[in-house]
Amino acid sequence: MRRKRPYLVLLLFCVCAVPLAAGAALSAPPGQERQPAQRLVMLVQSYHKEYVWCQHIENGVRRALRGQNVQLAVQYMDAKRAPDPERLRQKAAQLAALIRAKQPQVVVAADDAAQEYLVVPYLKNHAPPQVIFCGVNATPSRYGFPASNVSGVRERWHFSEGFALLKRIKPNMRTVAVLSDDSESSQYVLSDMDQEGRAAKFALKVLRVERLHTLQQWREAVLREQSRADSLALGTYYTLVDEQTGKVADADQVAAWNSANIRKPSLGFADYSREHGLLCGILESGDEQGYLAGVMAREVLERGVNAGALPLRINRKGLVLLNLKTADRLNILIPYDIIKAAEIVIQ
Repeated sequence: MRRKRPYLVLLLFCVCAVPLAAGAALSAPPGQERQPAQRLVMLVQSYHKEYVWCQHIENGVRRALRGQNVQLAVQYMDAKRAPDPERLRQKAAQLAALIRAKQPQVVVAADDAAQEYLVVPYLKNHAPPQVIFCGVNATPSRYGFPASNVSGVRERWHFSEGFALLKRIKPNMRTVAVLSDDSESSQYVLSDMDQEGRAAKFALKVLRVERLHTLQQWREAVLREQSRADSLALGTYYTLVDEQTGKVADADQVAAWNSANIRKPSLGFADYSREHGLLCGILESGDEQGYLAGVMAREVLERGVNAGALPLRINRKGLVLLNLKTADRLNILIPYDIIKAAEIVIQ
């Protein structure tokens, strides 16, 4: 019996020590308090990663969330390059399953495709998560926004200010033709332009508004309308289908063709216009859209409020773009006071 006592003492020591060790694990050493868990925000982009508009939206969201203990996960629907409704429905179902699995506190949904295919069927009035939208061209009421867990930022194009800028650059200019693709986003922004024109007279007379489906139709319209109008205003051209291949034409190649063939003053409204050789523009900023949405997401995270309690917002700031290279090519002298006031000057 004496030879068994050391084993008995060791067993009693281990039994007594276990509660002490467990208790020690529950309390962190002084100065090493447990940090709050990192929260997840998911940004769902309607379009693709290489699209400059999506990049600017992401930059704006990140800027608004800076300093927060937040992980931003970004997903893409690729609705411009692959706009087939059935494919988008399948993609939205996959994203809805991913959201259920990852359980983000907030989903930031950018542009109209994300609202139509993801937010309305799967997320609206089904919190969590809370949803903040941005870049939406349709009236929010089309999607039933605001909802109990949904609010956000509507996108506005600066038509009136853009036409006025063209008139300031060339005071003898009287008319403009407006060309765009036939995407759903284009439909919404041109409807806004029509309403804006009814409410107040534009500085230029809009001779024609065309929405084109194919690349070949686009080229024909650009060449034709230059013989009729004093200037061209270009909307979106990211969904033009090449009749020869049946695929969506590369937007940068469309822009290169535009630059080589447009001989009249040209006006843009969207962020990507700065890279596409247009004479001027009052550009709607993707960074502003993302930042305003990010600020709203931050309010949800910090205050714990439902997104639907936050008022809808709309972008206000238009960025003045001037392309002096294009002005030189067209033999147009832009007054210095306009150049001095511009935020984006390409030389």
